[in-house]
Amino acid sequence: MAVTINAQATTGLLTTADGSGIVKLQSDGKTTNTIAWLNYNATVPSITSSYFISSVTLVSTGVFNINFSSNQSDANYALSGSVGTSTGTNIFCLSGSGSSAPTLKTAASVQVTTLSGATLFNPYVLSAMFFGN
Repeated sequence: MAVTINAQATTGLLTTADGSGIVKLQSDGKTTNTIAWLNYNATVPSITSSYFISSVTLVSTGVFNINFSSNQSDANYALSGSVGTSTGTNIFCLSGSGSSAPTLKTAASVQVTTLSGATLFNPYVLSAMFFGN
């Protein structure tokens, strides 16, 4: 059953349901969905668990291409992620320089970089969530 939760400034939270099994979030009627998620062990390497992810390719140390099971409607999705290891300050980000477009972000896949401080590394755990239309 799909449950739609719509947050509106005037009426508060409204919920509706159907039979599809999907949770949808809305803000003033505009829907956003979790379109994919990933839990990946980069030391093995293998996908531990995922939804709508077909594969992860290790491009080089600390650089990963995450491939969707099928194309998204466009490349305007948002992503959030984290990396885990036992030490250090760890960073998960889109690949590319800070002042230019990402190296790879398409409807089919995205490239992410994992850093410990300023050093590329393969984390024990790489987790990512994708949100979009």
